[in-house]
Amino acid sequence: MGAFLDAVMDLIFLAGVVWTISRTIRGMMGGASKNVRNGRQSGQSRAANARKVQTVRDPVCGMFVSTEVSHKLTIGNEVLHFCSRECLESYERKAAKVS
Repeated sequence: MGAFLDAVMDLIFLAGVVWTISRTIRGMMGGASKNVRNGRQSGQSRAANARKVQTVRDPVCGMFVSTEVSHKLTIGNEVLHFCSRECLESYERKAAKVS
């Protein structure tokens, strides 16, 4: 009876290990298998829920920045957007040297 009980305990332990590994893999995949079963891919579902935000390129470093949170500089009718205060100040220094 002891050998049978040991075998049952080993099977229960093995089932727990397999379940834990499968849950970990599903978590790392971001639940993609659930979204595929629902008829859509995970990237499409996130894109559908995302807000549309306009982005523009920072003229100093080239990074894309949201127009809602950027540092702005208005020159005439043109509004320039910068990712940081440092890029804005760098642009102003270079513009002052040119003029």
